[in-house]
Amino acid sequence: MAIRSMAAVLIAAVTGAASRWGFNSLIGNSCGLLAANIIGCALIGWASSSHQSKWDQTWLTVGLCGSLTSFAGLAVLLGTGLEQQRWAFVVLWGLATLVGCGASFDLGRSFGDTR
Repeated sequence: MAIRSMAAVLIAAVTGAASRWGFNSLIGNSCGLLAANIIGCALIGWASSSHQSKWDQTWLTVGLCGSLTSFAGLAVLLGTGLEQQRWAFVVLWGLATLVGCGASFDLGRSFGDTR
C-alpha cells in the first residue's frame, strides 16, 4: 500500500506542477498563479469533506494540490509588488486570492458533502 500511495502522490504532483505551468503559459504568470491557487483550493475543499476516503485525500491534497498551488509564489509576487510600490496591484491580487481561494474551498467542500 505504501508504494501505491507514493506512486499516486508522485504522479499527481507531476500533474499538478505541469498544470500550473500550463496556466502560466496560457494566461500569464499572475493570472495563472491565481487560477491554480483557486482551483487547488476547490479541490482541497472537496477532498477534505467528510465523505472522501483517506486515499482520495492523500493523493489529491498532498500530490496534486500541493504542487498545483503556490502560496510561496504568491508571496514573491506580492513582495515584488511592494518593492515596486505597486500598492493597487498588491491589494487587488491579495484580495482576489483571499476571496477566490476561500470561496472556492467552501464551494469544493459543499460539493464533497453532497456526495
